[in-house]
Amino acid sequence: MKTIKMLSQFLMYNRFMASEVITELNRGILPAADLRERLGVSAATLMRMVREAGPEILRIGRGRATQYGLRQTWPNLESSRFPLFRITESGAAVHAGELITLAAHQSAWMPMGTVVGGLPAELVDARPSGFLGRHFAAVHADLRLPPRLTDWSDHHILLAMSRRGEDLPGNFVIGEESFARWQVLEPVSRSRDDYPALAEATIAGHPPGSSAGGERPKFGALVGNQHMLVKFAGRGGIGDMAARRWCDLLTLEGIGLQVVASHGIPAAHTNVIETPDCWFLESERFDRLGTRGRIAVLSLAAVHDDLADSWARAAVSLREARRLSDEDARRLCWLDAFGALIANTDRHQSNILFFAEGSRLRLAPAFDQVSMLYAPTGDGQVPPREFMLPLATANTLDVWDDARDAARQFWTQASEDMRLSDDARLFCASNMKLFGE
Repeated sequence: MKTIKMLSQFLMYNRFMASEVITELNRGILPAADLRERLGVSAATLMRMVREAGPEILRIGRGRATQYGLRQTWPNLESSRFPLFRITESGAAVHAGELITLAAHQSAWMPMGTVVGGLPAELVDARPSGFLGRHFAAVHADLRLPPRLTDWSDHHILLAMSRRGEDLPGNFVIGEESFARWQVLEPVSRSRDDYPALAEATIAGHPPGSSAGGERPKFGALVGNQHMLVKFAGRGGIGDMAARRWCDLLTLEGIGLQVVASHGIPAAHTNVIETPDCWFLESERFDRLGTRGRIAVLSLAAVHDDLADSWARAAVSLREARRLSDEDARRLCWLDAFGALIANTDRHQSNILFFAEGSRLRLAPAFDQVSMLYAPTGDGQVPPREFMLPLATANTLDVWDDARDAARQFWTQASEDMRLSDDARLFCASNMKLFGE
């Protein structure tokens, strides 16, 4: 009888100590040594406590590098474990480990043992965003996601990506359900004649193709063997200045990227297409290869710590950290300078992408170089805007003269492009004169 009582007390003590482990790890992942110190126990006792706590505890690493975390499950998600798959350039799937969600809003990428706050950058970067992302919750109403992207937590991102993430940007697929959907995904080949109908479907809330970022209306389409992102703007009625201006901006974007490429900076291949009702700017996707191949990309926002930094300042930081080559850093500084000189006032860090090559980064082709100073206001007005010639900064001085020449080329070419409206050609001609002869 005494033995049974002692055994019962021992088991109760073990359960109590296991609960103490859970309490400590509920605050976040801890190295084994720190956990032992907080609990005041030996290594052997900690091992018993961890075993008693059961599968809720995740062990990361070995020996002195051992860490422990507390698994965290989420509503509407059956597990804390999510398999990760990398889609290769040939279109094959490769198992890339698993993501395990932890307490204190942390996650671990196993078996590598990489622990981050929130979700890994590769996944956060590929989440539904922008114009197409705002339709995501309505299209997948069964997931009961918040209608506003700004209200999404990491839980909502993970829910969306693990259950309907078969065709997101980049080359990762997460979760069994999304992987199953990817395996039966059959992209439908389209022609440019289909663009008006695809635009109508997008505006109606049923956008085809990938959930790429960006605030302007767009859809994804496979044309031949090339995946495209297609921005569009309706012509509007007579006197609809806002509609006409958005059409102008699509043309200006195409001109801008052609000028970028002519100066030796890789840029997305684009084409402007006019129809009776819409203007389209199709852009070749560089995160897709052929029908099913994919390529890893990461945004500047995902790889740089300070979102307030300019492209050029971030380029210098990444070069100093040996993550970016001297040439790519120079190119990114050039793009920052060129953007300033063509009135691109929307040079945020999500508009720069890199190809991920281990810890190193390679600058992806330029895109979204748009003279957003001249965009209509939120209430549909098109007020006159004065472009002030910007000055070089410490980080753009070395590339300023060449970027200035490119900007002069841009404004000159745009001022002569008869696809643009009279008022757009007028402000382009006025800006051209600021650069002198």
